[in-house]
Amino acid sequence: MSDAAYILEGTVDNFDRLVVENSKRGLVIVDFWAPWVGPSLKQREIFVDLAKRYQGRFLLVSINTDEQKPLAERFAVRSLPSFKLFHQGEMVAEFHGVQPEADYSRIIDEYVQRQPDPISREAIAAWQAGDPEKALQLLAEAVLADPENLALPALMSKILMRQQRTRDAHALLSSLPEQARDAVEVRNLLAHLDIIVTAEDADPPTTLMQRLQADPKDADSLYQLAAVRLVGDDLEAALKLLLEVARSHPGYRNGIARKAMRAVLDQLDAGDEQVAHYRRELYRLDY
Repeated sequence: MSDAAYILEGTVDNFDRLVVENSKRGLVIVDFWAPWVGPSLKQREIFVDLAKRYQGRFLLVSINTDEQKPLAERFAVRSLPSFKLFHQGEMVAEFHGVQPEADYSRIIDEYVQRQPDPISREAIAAWQAGDPEKALQLLAEAVLADPENLALPALMSKILMRQQRTRDAHALLSSLPEQARDAVEVRNLLAHLDIIVTAEDADPPTTLMQRLQADPKDADSLYQLAAVRLVGDDLEAALKLLLEVARSHPGYRNGIARKAMRAVLDQLDAGDEQVAHYRRELYRLDY
């Protein structure tokens, strides 16, 4: 694992010092994993990426349950992956199973205050004052100076959307490198924009349905019809169509159907049975 100061390996001997004591100064996430559990390896990668992105605003302690069985027993870890949050000297939350990727940042942000971004604040102030072009110029200059800060193009795209410039917003985020397009700050926003643009460009629903009668696995028609249904607030029909694309054509447009499903589900009540059903279906596709 990385030797960064904010990503550490936990053991029976150092647990209280690394976790309990450090949690009195800030958030500590304890990730229980095992090398033979595929989903736990996926979660571990997500946490390592987030730890690097948050630059020390939380401490990640990774525990291999094969090597540290007493810790797994101490915290009643019965399934993997599992992670627990420690804050102010106590365990404050625990989660079992892989979570939707966007949820990890939301969980962390409940306990970690992100550093304020002066450029973003200035851009928002300009937009609120009725000068969106100044806001966009400020952000464009900031992107050139700090291309790793993905919050900047994300904010640019939101301002463009408010100006009814959906295609410009979509083009902006689509032009980012692939790794940036898959980042938490960008992925869901880009998926929403893609749905809107696809729905605008789609053929009439009757035409799409005729094509699907001739070829029920036509990925383009399935995805276009899903976009039309989603923009038309027919959520159940849209999710069924997106799931069909994800199942039948997992590589279609770099997995856009799965990304769109996650973006939609992340906006809905996690306790809703419909949401839970489609999250389970996504989990089956991933693992």
